[in-house]
Amino acid sequence: MNAPARDFKRARRERDALRGRLGPGRFEALVKELVAVIRLAFEAGATATLFGLEGPLRHAIRSDLCLQGWRWPDANTMARDLMDDAFRRVNATRPTWNEGQLEWTVEAGTLIERTRCVRCHKPLPEGHHKFCGELCADAHNKNLNRIKEANEDHLFDHIVKKRGYHWI
Repeated sequence: MNAPARDFKRARRERDALRGRLGPGRFEALVKELVAVIRLAFEAGATATLFGLEGPLRHAIRSDLCLQGWRWPDANTMARDLMDDAFRRVNATRPTWNEGQLEWTVEAGTLIERTRCVRCHKPLPEGHHKFCGELCADAHNKNLNRIKEANEDHLFDHIVKKRGYHWI
């Protein structure tokens, strides 16, 4: 690439970083690339759903934008917008919140038989199908309600603390 073209590209990226948004042409080009990658991975069987590469792609976009001088919140918003537009173009439909949970056991009218409590994992008493008792059922349902009602920042903190993840 010749020097004037390289300087123009650098200046455009710096301008985009200051504004916190991409120009329409660059946005469109990136969405087209994302659509191609999403379709290719799904059709090749590399991902089980069209959303299979959402995390790595969003992370890569956000990271590249930050390296170009974008502030993290702006880069995160732009990565989300790019991914949302790409998913719209491939007609990807997200499952409901309940369908995304481990507890979702109904598929094609068939129930998966449980032998242990969903919360404490003790053997289920006779006549119980999901929880060993009211205490586990109430605690589990209250936890799910807290997750459903939490905003994105609080949800992340709640999941990290609940699951015991430790970040360096």
